[in-house]
Amino acid sequence: MTDVIVVGGGIMGLLTARELARAGRKVLLLDKGQPGAGTTWASAGIVSPHGSSGSADIAGEPGLRLRHASFAMWPDLARAVHEESGMDLEFRETGILLLATNPAEADEIHEKEKTGQWGETVWYEPERLRREEPALAPGLAGALFVQGGNVEVRRVGPALEIACRRLGVEFKTSQIVKELFVEGGRACGVRTEEGEFRAPAVIICAGTGSRGVIGARPVPPVVPQRGQIIALDAVGLGLRHTVLKPSDPYFVPRADGRLVIGATREFAGEDPRLTAGGLGWLLASAIETIPALETAPILETWTGFRPLCSDHLPLIGAGEPEGLFFCTGHGPTGITPAPVSAVLAASLILGSEPPIDPAPYDPMRFA
Repeated sequence: MTDVIVVGGGIMGLLTARELARAGRKVLLLDKGQPGAGTTWASAGIVSPHGSSGSADIAGEPGLRLRHASFAMWPDLARAVHEESGMDLEFRETGILLLATNPAEADEIHEKEKTGQWGETVWYEPERLRREEPALAPGLAGALFVQGGNVEVRRVGPALEIACRRLGVEFKTSQIVKELFVEGGRACGVRTEEGEFRAPAVIICAGTGSRGVIGARPVPPVVPQRGQIIALDAVGLGLRHTVLKPSDPYFVPRADGRLVIGATREFAGEDPRLTAGGLGWLLASAIETIPALETAPILETWTGFRPLCSDHLPLIGAGEPEGLFFCTGHGPTGITPAPVSAVLAASLILGSEPPIDPAPYDPMRFA
């Protein structure tokens, strides 16, 4: 008999399934498509206590606590998943450079640095910044070096699926979960377009799709935030760090020489189309920051949809009825906090000691 049904096969669902299976639970994962092929696949894979841009601060102290706890877990997780699956996640601690394009931005970054909220940091004056990253445009006011790096998200889904299957997790794809089954005041399974599945616990990890499960409470106030992203051939550029600007874009160098540049932050429903304005802004901003990109070949463009919660914090924990749980709504910084989010969600299902205080992420704040 299945012990837990996991709804959603992105990084949150896959990591939560893995944690539950490692604890000896029989897990069934339901996904509407290929696990790891949605929002996870489309993201840039930035891993840092800072987040993916200056907008990360909007989540406040609880968001920062989630990122810090999770960032510390990433090196061991990447090694473990490599061993379990045979696939290298290409997690690289390149370091993050948070650029100041003018003196006012430099002052603002220094003020935030004083709080210690980003961990160990080093300020690079313009001269050192030019030595570290000569491809960057002249005239920058400096940069703050923050711990971090990136992971190859297109390997994350397949690697975690392999690891989960080897732990005994059962997968069923092409399953759109429509409704929660409730008996005696408890969740006891779900209904999809293809059939019914029973278990004494259900956890919803379906990103923007988390809103659509009839009978699950609260209805997560999660909306899709579209991000347009572009990848350029930057083999000859030699960018060594992940580079962020306080208000985007970001620049993520991959091990194969691609440079991922993103992202727009748009509320356009789930319209996956790229726009001239979105790509134009990305390219113009990229060339302004790294002039040599003007001649870089375009390799790929795509869109993704971040599941953004109304208060910018995820829902992690128990909902209603009894036996229902959530791990969803992480927004634009979802890759970094995924490991601790999964451990926290699993601990609340299992009744074990949570790794951090779960109160700020309680789904019932929206009841």
